[in-house]
Amino acid sequence: MMDDGDANVGGNTEASLYQTRPSASMDNDGLEYEVHVVEKKVDDERSEEHRNAGFKRGGGLLDVSQVAFEIKIQFERASDSGKEIAQMLEVGRLPYQRKHVSKMLNVVIPSLTVVSSQPSTSKSAEASSSSGKDDPAYLEIDEDLAIRSKNLSATLQKLHLWEKKLYTEVKAEEKMRVVHDRNCRKLKRLDERGAEAHKVDATRTLIRTLSSKIRIAIQVVDKISVTINRIRDEELWPQLNELIQGLTRMWKSMLECHQSQCQAIREVKGLGSFGSGKKLGDDHLKATLQLEHDLLNWTSSFSSWIGAQKGYVRALNSWLGKCLLYEPEETPDGIAPFSPGRMGAPPVFVICNQWAQSMDAISEREVIDAMRTFASSVLKLWEQDKLEMHQRMMMNKDLERKVRNLDREDQRIHKEIQALDKKIVLVAGDGYSLSVTGNVVYQSDTSNSSLQGNLQRIFEAMEKFMAELTKAYEELIQRSEEERLA
Repeated sequence: MMDDGDANVGGNTEASLYQTRPSASMDNDGLEYEVHVVEKKVDDERSEEHRNAGFKRGGGLLDVSQVAFEIKIQFERASDSGKEIAQMLEVGRLPYQRKHVSKMLNVVIPSLTVVSSQPSTSKSAEASSSSGKDDPAYLEIDEDLAIRSKNLSATLQKLHLWEKKLYTEVKAEEKMRVVHDRNCRKLKRLDERGAEAHKVDATRTLIRTLSSKIRIAIQVVDKISVTINRIRDEELWPQLNELIQGLTRMWKSMLECHQSQCQAIREVKGLGSFGSGKKLGDDHLKATLQLEHDLLNWTSSFSSWIGAQKGYVRALNSWLGKCLLYEPEETPDGIAPFSPGRMGAPPVFVICNQWAQSMDAISEREVIDAMRTFASSVLKLWEQDKLEMHQRMMMNKDLERKVRNLDREDQRIHKEIQALDKKIVLVAGDGYSLSVTGNVVYQSDTSNSSLQGNLQRIFEAMEKFMAELTKAYEELIQRSEEERLA
């Protein structure tokens, strides 16, 4: 079925067609209205057949316009399938105002600078902590922050701030411990030398004060650590589980879209080789140029999109790994692989570790190769057109300005290609080039010059890639359910 957006596209097209029909006369308005109603019904039936054409497997799609429309609709469906994830990740929302979150944290747990200025008893620390709840800073927490506090980004932000505070407190406690140890050594020297009593007493008093402050600091650190663990297990894990389920639905939907596209492009007839029967003109040159730009942008966006997802999972798993005290286990077969489940870690550690391993095992290289092959074929066509235009310029000086424009566009395209190569090298570590003289274009068959062959290769690679991702996420959901029941 088509979604509302697709229906609107069709509806707008129909409306524009009806608006352009001239009226015969004002007297025939009633008759014309009836004719238009009949025509609209016929158009609706054709539109419905058009929308459903790609879903009839083996239906023998022959019309190029039908296939082009089907491919467009499936791309729109694939795009719409990501809206749920975009909402979960708050795409387009303004970042948090950190000052409000920081104030909230500072009134929950007293900093060591405050603790140090108070009497050195654990009761005073607890009193400070409880009295902080009445601090006006609580009233300054942004209402939007309160609404968004249950979102994944808010939870990660909260964990980030708590860990920064934990780092600050541990660092301050370590400094006090150094001062404490130094004074202990000083007291020992004073006792050995038989120093004055007031010096010995002053040093002992300082040591006792530092010891009390260190005990309070340890309590603060423990309390922050418990808070971090609670947020991680009770807030972060359910949100990540929800994200995984949403991504599973997204990949399933995208897989269906690319399967429909693949089926449609296999059945189409009439898509010949690049440049076959062409007439070099402004429209042809503009279309070739626009197609090349779109292909480069598509490849770049896809590479960045997948790279961002993998980087997100990898960073998340790396952070969680630092929370575990891991000692490599020696076995007869060598060192056992890292396994949070074997260590008895909570589910979030187990699932994120499997998630990261699954994403690293799935490569988007084949999809990017297919896209770059298509872009390379179009680039060759563009180079041929530019050369032909140069040859025409020799006979017609009026084309000189147009050729200069073509040269500027050519430089722009090659800059885009260089930027794309650098981006893909950073994301995937691939070191090959998309240049015309490179080895990007496959030599195994002659379908590289065919629009149908290039599109079929892309959609087949997409279908395979989405199928692998769908399988990986379904396995994650199954493992998550096993952890829940364990």
